[in-house]
Amino acid sequence: MREYTLTRAVSIGETGGASWLGRLVRNWRARRSIARLETLDDHMLNDLGVTRAEVQWATGLPLTVNAALALEERAFRRRKNRPNE
Repeated sequence: MREYTLTRAVSIGETGGASWLGRLVRNWRARRSIARLETLDDHMLNDLGVTRAEVQWATGLPLTVNAALALEERAFRRRKNRPNE
């Protein structure tokens, strides 16, 4: 989780000065972190607020997209649109 938080902070702080290669490396690292989530069971993923389908979707994104940020955004939208239980 620490690695994800650091990746997000770096991504937010980018102003376009980073090289495309550096961005690809960061996105690749983010994808590796997301891929590790696939080893967790569904209950643990639910505790993290994501579904297995969302994790699989994020790992299939191109390297030009930060998979961790995309997964967070998609899970947030799903939770936001879910009626209150």
